[in-house]
Amino acid sequence: MTASPAEPVRFLTDSLKIYSPTEGESEFAGFLSDRMGAFGYRNVRTDRAGNVTGDIGSGKERILLCGHMDTVPGRLKVWRNKEYVFGRGASDAKSPLCALLLGGASAADSGAKVTFAGVTEEEGDGAGIEELIKRKQAYDFAVFGEPSGARRITVGYRGRVGVKVTVRTTGGHAGASWAHHSAFDEFASALSRARAYEASMKVEGDHFHSLSVTPTLVRAGSFHNVVPGLCEATLDVRVPPPMRSSDAVKGIDEAMRSGDDAPSIRVEPGEPTEPYEADTGSTIVRAFQRAILLNLKAKPALVRKTGTGDMNTFAHKRGTECITYGPGDPLISHTDAESVGINDYLDSIKVVGEAIRQASVIAGGSRT
Repeated sequence: MTASPAEPVRFLTDSLKIYSPTEGESEFAGFLSDRMGAFGYRNVRTDRAGNVTGDIGSGKERILLCGHMDTVPGRLKVWRNKEYVFGRGASDAKSPLCALLLGGASAADSGAKVTFAGVTEEEGDGAGIEELIKRKQAYDFAVFGEPSGARRITVGYRGRVGVKVTVRTTGGHAGASWAHHSAFDEFASALSRARAYEASMKVEGDHFHSLSVTPTLVRAGSFHNVVPGLCEATLDVRVPPPMRSSDAVKGIDEAMRSGDDAPSIRVEPGEPTEPYEADTGSTIVRAFQRAILLNLKAKPALVRKTGTGDMNTFAHKRGTECITYGPGDPLISHTDAESVGINDYLDSIKVVGEAIRQASVIAGGSRT
């Protein structure tokens, strides 16, 4: 696929104009399905999770390019100036999705078979990536679309597990607070012990390799003059490699229940997403490094993020070499200031196409 710079930018702005919050991706999926055929993709189909997939090129290497179609809620005006395009999803993550799709189309003659997948509910419960995993389609490499900038390759994400904490006491009259145990006070004490455990897992100056424990929801009390007999809270736990989520939960559970109030505390983990860090000498990392050097004449940067992405789930469940790549500034994701630099976006398309070619060359050389 060859196109003037105006065509990729128009494709992006048209994508941004379609509002597609989590569980509302169907219109955008239809738009992508229609356009993928025009870009040369074949076997374009929509699965039961609402994912849109298609193939392009042929060859021994099999490469998955995966972007998520959903955004966080909240409509934003779509507009552009000479340098930037603005709108919901401009950063997270329609510009990375469009860059992957167009970059894949530009590498139809690369000697690799490329599958593009636009998946649903990445900002939700991950139904789209789970359905993609169930297909059991084998890939040698996978690239996931998230913002970091055209010169940066994301090689790692921390894991995540939500932990529900429940504290029960008898409660009582607030006028005699000394005579009653407060579920909220006992939760606060237990949280301080969890914070101490968090501190013991800290790597100074390195958030990626540090554990984090963040209370995000806390509910206690039923009336203004009653000592709470129930406190329910949710902790967002971010897990660094090589730690496993189960080890993090065990440490938090032991810390929270180590005090005198332990019998009143219950700790229940949700479904975990394990941390992932790519081998920096892997074929797909080297291919993107070469592509950035060749196309942008810039030194590529390898970054490790403190959040979590679909890459984690896919890499662990399928054992595929993965990275994450895409234009945009992650610091403005999910904000009303979402935007992407036009040059950053166009550069990313070039890098994706070249990286696919380089992956074929490197993999082919390793077989000789």
